[in-house]
Amino acid sequence: MSLSTFLLDVTTPIIPSGSTQATAPVADAAAQTQQAAGGFGSNPLMVIVMYCVIIFAVMYFFSIRPTRKREQRMEELRNEISVGDTVMLNSGLFGKVADITAECFVIEFGTNKGVKIPVLKQEVFAKKEPNLSNKEIEQPKPEKEKKGFLGLGKKKESE
Repeated sequence: MSLSTFLLDVTTPIIPSGSTQATAPVADAAAQTQQAAGGFGSNPLMVIVMYCVIIFAVMYFFSIRPTRKREQRMEELRNEISVGDTVMLNSGLFGKVADITAECFVIEFGTNKGVKIPVLKQEVFAKKEPNLSNKEIEQPKPEKEKKGFLGLGKKKESE
């Protein structure tokens, strides 16, 4: 939508009370400008529909798609769990899988192995061993990169 189309649509000419001749040139100019602008810019309904499509596409790529990928990875992880694996639940509890049914895992909790509780498969967060020592597990440190002069070259920092 060009500036002239916008100004012609928004402004209303000041017409003397008895004269009707001033409205014809303004209406003709507005019609010519709208025809020159094309069908897309002159149709506000089409613009609204395009905005909605763009907003939905952005939401899909930033919200829906990553959630589906994460759910698919979690489903694959849950399908790989077998009897005897140690798992961590969403609540942070660790246990060993004693049996698998259609919709839940039967998990042994504690050290006496007498406590067996059925847990829904969706509540299993990871296949992971607990750290029972008092030492922290050290994570490997990523190499830091320093940018060169004006950020053009990359140099690896050696410590």
